[in-house]
Amino acid sequence: MQRIPLAGGCYVIAPDTAGFTSHGAWHEAWAVNRELGGDALSMLRVRITRGRSPIRSFPGSEVAVLVTSGSGAVFIGDHRFSVERHDGIYVAPHEGFAFENASDEPLDLVMTICPQCAEPAWPRAMPPTFRAAHPERVVSARKQNRHSTADRFYQLMVDERVGCATITQFIGMIPLSRAPEHFHHYEETIAILSGRGIMWTGDVSAPVAPGSLIYLPRGQKHCLECTDPAGLLLGGMFYPSGSPATRYESPPTRS
Repeated sequence: MQRIPLAGGCYVIAPDTAGFTSHGAWHEAWAVNRELGGDALSMLRVRITRGRSPIRSFPGSEVAVLVTSGSGAVFIGDHRFSVERHDGIYVAPHEGFAFENASDEPLDLVMTICPQCAEPAWPRAMPPTFRAAHPERVVSARKQNRHSTADRFYQLMVDERVGCATITQFIGMIPLSRAPEHFHHYEETIAILSGRGIMWTGDVSAPVAPGSLIYLPRGQKHCLECTDPAGLLLGGMFYPSGSPATRYESPPTRS
């Protein structure tokens, strides 16, 4: 995958499927990991083609999945959940999961993993582990409230409500505009779902379009400009968890 470096360790990944490795119906490429500059977070771009995928597991890590296109089903332990475009999925530590796609249209996903998993596994059989305290694992954007912040909105997806302690996942809409440059105290991965724009880190920039992925280290000043009259829709995943509306425009004053 083509990576466009920006300032301070931030980068944009072009919307393509180059560099995928395949395991049956499961095709993946690392967008963020420690070798690519990630700290607590890593991120996979995944495509599920027709059929039942192999089982995947990230022992000791939480996984927040966002369906970017297509539909199908996810199996977590002995539970099956239907999934559609812009659904969020939570997989708890030590659980196994697999996908099923009954269509010729690919099921495309992005997965953010925290903490980074040094030894992701391909179990031969589905692990029996399932965190029963949180049986609902799929969050539909169609059912989530919109929270307004100035001229934009966000919807909370995977978070502590479904048992995820480390990652907050959200979907946000940016109108035709360029917000002031700001920074966060969290590390973030972003997937562009629709619309076009420009990712800025100071004077350094890169274009973004549907399928683009963005990695933002903690504390890096940036802004995401929307250049599309229809707006720009994105999915964000960040650690440590909290509110997507929390941002800072200048470093805190030291006394």
